[in-house]
Amino acid sequence: MSDINTVSPSKALRPAPVALTWGVLVVAWGAFLLPQAGTGLLVGWPLNLVAFCLAIVIMVRGRTVAGILAMAASLVVSPLIYLFGLLVLLLATSFSDVDIDIQESGPVYEHHAPAPVETPSLQMTARSLGQREI
Repeated sequence: MSDINTVSPSKALRPAPVALTWGVLVVAWGAFLLPQAGTGLLVGWPLNLVAFCLAIVIMVRGRTVAGILAMAASLVVSPLIYLFGLLVLLLATSFSDVDIDIQESGPVYEHHAPAPVETPSLQMTARSLGQREI
């Protein structure tokens, strides 16, 4: 019989995708931090799932410590970065609609001083004693 093993290829031919896993995690974390609604859920979490599966592949291929580190980053660090990204999104959108406009706050009433009341004037005229009224 031959000495060639055709059932399982050697580990040297199939290296563990450690760099790929960390690259996918970094892209997922970048998607978590984008201050745009939906990027964390629609892009970040699927990429985080891919990184988790790649961490399992790393451990199966013999790089146990590297796989455990990648899995821990996927399970522990990713939710923390996601929550920080939500905070960034909240802060970015909370101040974007602030417009200071006096007219939007309601009608502005002008206060004037009350109109002067006209009183009949009492004018006294002095008549001289020797003058008659005609």
